[in-house]
Amino acid sequence: MTEEVKMEFLQHLEELRKRILWSFLAVLVCFIPMYSFSQKLFDFLMQPIIKNLPQGSTLIFTRPAEGFTTYLKVSFFAALVLALPFLLYQAWKFVAPALYKHEKQIVIPFIFFGTLFFAAGAAFCYFIASPPAFKFLLGEYSSEYVKAFPTIGEALSFFMALILGFGIVFEFPLVVFVLARLGIVNSQMLRSKRRYAIFISGIAAAVITPTTDAISMMFMFIPLVVFYELGILVAWIFGRKKEKVAASEADTAV
Repeated sequence: MTEEVKMEFLQHLEELRKRILWSFLAVLVCFIPMYSFSQKLFDFLMQPIIKNLPQGSTLIFTRPAEGFTTYLKVSFFAALVLALPFLLYQAWKFVAPALYKHEKQIVIPFIFFGTLFFAAGAAFCYFIASPPAFKFLLGEYSSEYVKAFPTIGEALSFFMALILGFGIVFEFPLVVFVLARLGIVNSQMLRSKRRYAIFISGIAAAVITPTTDAISMMFMFIPLVVFYELGILVAWIFGRKKEKVAASEADTAV
């Protein structure tokens, strides 16, 4: 490795360190006010679970500090979501030096739609996917002699993982948009890989979903497949100019 390559590598590391530091500070700044609302945030987040608890069941905590640490988790999760636009901006700033001037112009759509799609995924999880999942998980195996008493720490961790999973899945069209604008992928490429994408989506749904029940996995698998198809459309719309140029060049060569 030459001295120039070493210096370039160290500069990338320094830039990455700076972006991580700014991101950490943003989350910390958002965390402080969010802790003031931690109880209300916890009550809101737990509604899909509470409403689907079988009769006679309730949320509990079994360790002296579990209530405190659970509220810290809630505050951190809320701070992470609140700081998401700034985190996306820091991610963009890290990769921006490697982009051309016209490619840097998609920073505003990247941040806006990145935040919007994550919020849509979180809302889909909270209002549509999680209620039937919790109803099945908590009610299917309860009986006169078996009662569900989930701890607040485990319930919150489970639900946060579910929300983050759906939020990430809903970002797929944005990822395709960026890659299509950069010329890395196109609709033809995505169409040719459809069967592999469906297979990988099934595996991803099983991995991302923090449970093994079929309902939760299907609610994760279906958006993955739908967004892959939407990604093909996005790539065709925003990458079609490059595809047409490539097609015309191919026709000229023939």
